Amino acid sequence: MGTATAPKAQQNLQVLEVVREVEIAASIDIVFETVLEQLGPMLSCGEDAPLLDMKLEAWPGGRWFRDLGNGAGHLWGHVQAIRPPELLELHGPMFMSAAATSHVQFRLQEVDGLTRLDFSHRAMGLIPLELQDGVDVNQGWTNYFAKLRGCVDKRLKP
Repeated sequence: MGTATAPKAQQNLQVLEVVREVEIAASIDIVFETVLEQLGPMLSCGEDAPLLDMKLEAWPGGRWFRDLGNGAGHLWGHVQAIRPPELLELHGPMFMSAAATSHVQFRLQEVDGLTRLDFSHRAMGLIPLELQDGVDVNQGWTNYFAKLRGCVDKRLKP
């Protein structure tokens, strides 16, 4: 016979929105290739943090997941749309073990030798406050874009 637990306080629906416009001094092809790499096998949670063993199947419906081996892992999302080298959209729970869903969009455009990357991450659901705080300010996407720029720079150096 199971035991009953006391009901928890009701958590309200939360909305999360991170929007960025990033300019990178490189061709659109190099930036797009690096975006895919940094979401896949090179993704980490910080500059000195270990890699997360991510896989990104870069086709419509492809999975974006963390592979822990032996059939274990975490599904972060699916590729909703991809049009190399101009667009990547991902949809799913991302890193949240919560009743929430996200939509992430990378839209790239090359202008005068620069690539402009318009980025958005929008989520809604029962998102714990600690996840909201970490998504952009102290880590999350801020770190991702810093690392992306550094990796593009490395590709450009002979």
